[in-house]
Amino acid sequence: MSPPLPQRMYTLLRSTVRPAPGARGVIIGLVIGAVAITSLAIAKVRYRHEIVSLGFELSTATEKQRALDEHHRSLELERATLADPQRIRAMATALGMISVPPDAIRVIPPAPQTAANERGPR
Repeated sequence: MSPPLPQRMYTLLRSTVRPAPGARGVIIGLVIGAVAITSLAIAKVRYRHEIVSLGFELSTATEKQRALDEHHRSLELERATLADPQRIRAMATALGMISVPPDAIRVIPPAPQTAANERGPR
């Protein structure tokens, strides 16, 4: 067993081990500050990630819209080409169709509406 320390040495050793009065509040404040700064940093990273994700979605949607517009233009061109009267007239002539004179056209009045016609097809 070691010999007991003199009172004065014991007091010096004990005072170096214990935190100074008021240091506990400073330490708690520093820990709270570190937690707050970390929380803010995490929130900033989360919001930045959300911004990047939304930017990617916007880019994808814009590219899809551009592709759909291009497809729509090509379909409009095809419709205009197919509906060209000269093309239709040439196809009709190739099939042996002829133009009908206006006096040969007969207009048939619509059939009177009955209860069966109003209900529609079954």
